[in-house]
Amino acid sequence: MADESRVARVADWAKRWNSGLTRFLERRVAARVDAQDLAQEVYLRLLRAEQLDLVIEPQAYLYRVASNVAAEWQVRARQSKPHSNEELELLVDLTTPETIVDQDIETARLDAALRTMSPMVRAVLYLKLRETMTHEDIARHLGITTRMVRRYLTTGYAELRRQLLAE
Repeated sequence: MADESRVARVADWAKRWNSGLTRFLERRVAARVDAQDLAQEVYLRLLRAEQLDLVIEPQAYLYRVASNVAAEWQVRARQSKPHSNEELELLVDLTTPETIVDQDIETARLDAALRTMSPMVRAVLYLKLRETMTHEDIARHLGITTRMVRRYLTTGYAELRRQLLAE
């Protein structure tokens, strides 16, 4: 079937049966907007179908495709996990002037605390916190053992905790 013919056929089916199809899908999903999205998915699948001209009962075929789409949607909905309040809070734009100032203050406090430490502790903390390097990568980069990396990190974290929590 030629693409133009397939598009015309699907457009005709949508004109004739879209409202009934949407109502059919609304009974299978919670929100009307989901039903409308699923109806769009039905039409997309029909547009991808190769042999629509062989369909004898187009309305029945349309509803069968819609039933399959709704069933797939329900499986995906069951498998998806609802977002916690903490996750939803993270979606809020964090680039407000207040948060930028707070981040700048925290960065300045961290930098001041790091300046009081020995160069090796400071380097290890920098590579771990800012460059997110593994212990092995830090050891290779600085030419020390991973045991020394852990020791410097322990010392650095303790000092950071002491200085930052004291303020």
